[in-house]
Amino acid sequence: MVFSGSMKESKPRSKDTWESELGYGWSRNGQRRCRSHRPPESTMSVSSDIRFTRRKLSRPCRGCCAAIAALLVLLLLAAVAVYLGHMYLFGDPLNRQTFRGSFVMSSWSSKEDLNLDVGDNSTRESEMQHILFDVYSRSELRSCFEGADILAIDNTDEGTRLHFEVSFEPIFTAVTTAEVRGVMEQALLTPYFTSFEVVPETLHIEESSMISSQALKESETTTPEMVTTEAMIIEAEEEVRECSPLALSLCSHLPYNITTYPNLVGHASKDVLLRDLVAFRELLDAECSHLAQDFVCQMLQPQCENSHMVYPCRAYCRAFHAGCGDRLPDRLRPHFDCARFPDYHGPGSCAPEPDCRGNLQRLALSRRACDGIPDCTDASDERSCAHCAAAGSNSIRCALNPRCLPSHLRCDGTPDCSDGSDEVGCLWVSRSLASWRRENSETTLGAIRTRVGYAVWAERGHFGKICAAPYENDKQALMNVAMSLCTSLSFKSAITAEAVADGEIDDKEKNNNPEYVEIVDPAAAEISFIKTDCPGRKVIKIVCDQLECGVATARGLNAVNGVEGLPRSARPGDWPWHAALLRSHVHACDAVLVHSSWLVTTASCFQGQPKAEWTARLGTVRIQSTTPWQQERRIVGMIRSPVEGSMLALVRLEEPIEVTDFVRPACLPENGFKVDNRSLCNTLGWTRNRDQLQRVHVIATSMHTCENVSIATGNGICAEPLYDQDDCDEEEYAGSSMMCFDPISKHWSLLGVSGWRIACSKIGLGRPRIYDSVTSHVDWIQKTISNSSR
Repeated sequence: MVFSGSMKESKPRSKDTWESELGYGWSRNGQRRCRSHRPPESTMSVSSDIRFTRRKLSRPCRGCCAAIAALLVLLLLAAVAVYLGHMYLFGDPLNRQTFRGSFVMSSWSSKEDLNLDVGDNSTRESEMQHILFDVYSRSELRSCFEGADILAIDNTDEGTRLHFEVSFEPIFTAVTTAEVRGVMEQALLTPYFTSFEVVPETLHIEESSMISSQALKESETTTPEMVTTEAMIIEAEEEVRECSPLALSLCSHLPYNITTYPNLVGHASKDVLLRDLVAFRELLDAECSHLAQDFVCQMLQPQCENSHMVYPCRAYCRAFHAGCGDRLPDRLRPHFDCARFPDYHGPGSCAPEPDCRGNLQRLALSRRACDGIPDCTDASDERSCAHCAAAGSNSIRCALNPRCLPSHLRCDGTPDCSDGSDEVGCLWVSRSLASWRRENSETTLGAIRTRVGYAVWAERGHFGKICAAPYENDKQALMNVAMSLCTSLSFKSAITAEAVADGEIDDKEKNNNPEYVEIVDPAAAEISFIKTDCPGRKVIKIVCDQLECGVATARGLNAVNGVEGLPRSARPGDWPWHAALLRSHVHACDAVLVHSSWLVTTASCFQGQPKAEWTARLGTVRIQSTTPWQQERRIVGMIRSPVEGSMLALVRLEEPIEVTDFVRPACLPENGFKVDNRSLCNTLGWTRNRDQLQRVHVIATSMHTCENVSIATGNGICAEPLYDQDDCDEEEYAGSSMMCFDPISKHWSLLGVSGWRIACSKIGLGRPRIYDSVTSHVDWIQKTISNSSR
């Protein structure tokens, strides 16, 4: 494919010369059209002596002068009337009109065959530009014609598609698309174009102003509504689509060859895409990111898999925006909005960033490969390592350990991962069996915890649903199962349990013999199941309630042990409520998740940033990496604390997060929970060199300790590090949390939020820190969140 052509700018017309050039041309029907470019009538001057003789004016001549003056006044008034009438009838001059078009040529001919007067250094593009200029400059539109340009040349299956642009400057009557097209249709029949073997049926011309204002379809590209922990939402079935072969040679590098229409930019067909391709070629020519070509191709030619369209992952979109976001045309911005794309939740959920491992090398982070912690959305940096090679391509990765297992070892009753995660989640509540399979096909942890869904099971690589029979009419038996299942998933209770028809069954699934189990004894202390055919195809649908806060479920049984076994360098899932706030893709502050749609941070982060774009990133412990569990949400609002002297702030997310083992909320302090020097508290900072999240053990002390180093407040908590670290390894950002472990409830609670950034320096070594107390804000936080959900 060839990128070529140059955009020619017309010479600006000064206001003083506009009236001098104002002239009129006439179309065949007598209607005034465009400004005329005919030269003025020539005049002849006579070189001779001119003599003046002074004479005293007589009385009659004085009357003549008065008459002449009156006549001039009348003529002036008539001119004014004509001018006003002219402006009333015709209005202001029209703006320049630009038309973009394209057609396909089966072959190119040499410039000698065309007998054109072009220079020896001319190219094929300049030859065609010369032809187009000649066509319109000799047409009936010549009086308004301004120029012609070649924009790009594409190689297609039919031949070579040439994109061009012609511009006009009308005054009273706009040039129509039909007129521009008519001139070109006649030209395609001339020897100029027959030598190129042009296909006339491929000619398409549109006014560029119409193209830029075209409303692209959104109905085909709307992502499913995200589930919250406060609302009961069942995942909608994806739209079934028709797949078709890839149409762009520009995108031949993609790892698939099947796409679907409408695409993610709203092109309803291959022809519409080819006509609008120039706008994307200009974006690629800018070379704003090494991801540009692949991401644009994912938008124009999205993968069609099993009759469904695969979206790019949200993290992939963010990486593209970091380099090319400022170069997107206004009409494309809504379609390239990263909020439209899903987070990664297993293979097939979205298209991750390609060659992530190579990108780690570009960032000088190759040491992170094969370290047991995924740094790529699809964990490709861990998949190609020795600890996964022996298990095969379809193996399941231990979430927090450098080991992969064959799928049949999942839920076999014997822990094979050192953290026992392969025996976790063998019973679950999921929106659909298909989504649960996808979420669990890559790793042992990270499935979405939804309040509402089907009861599903897994054993030795097999998956299925729990059949409601023979207890489909026994409400108490179904509720016993629901309570047991909900509490195992860290919900406090279950609201309802009912028998419903399996809504996922279709003809294809019937042929695959879906697997079911039925309950042996719903009243037993440990509920067991046996295989069944489930003749009625009725399964259990459950609604759980009140997700437990402040529990790091990724730690398994150690979650209730506080800091026991908790390393200084954070691993994924150690602090699932911690969020990094990014201002225009740059890490600027931290925050704490207290609700699926709300974070607590400090208002000082947003001072002097009225128009900055903020996003919250959760589920990651390394800023320069992505993980299979990372989620990003745009921040759409901030509410500052009403308490005088406090910098505490609530920020709202554009859409709620998905609760998983790696992203879940912390608790607010309960009544009676007080912090003293015996409390087990930690704050979090980031290393300077490795951008790694780290915990710092802090103890509360008297405010007198902080008076000499900072501004003491009545609503603050003074704390200092338990151990002085001489290496000054971590740096605490504004909005960082002071999290304390409640030994009674076994939950982590948010007790304070730092108001300012604490830099890493020798002066700050062991320096006491002041946190805004959250205890006095609990009622305000709960009321604000409650009112927002109404």
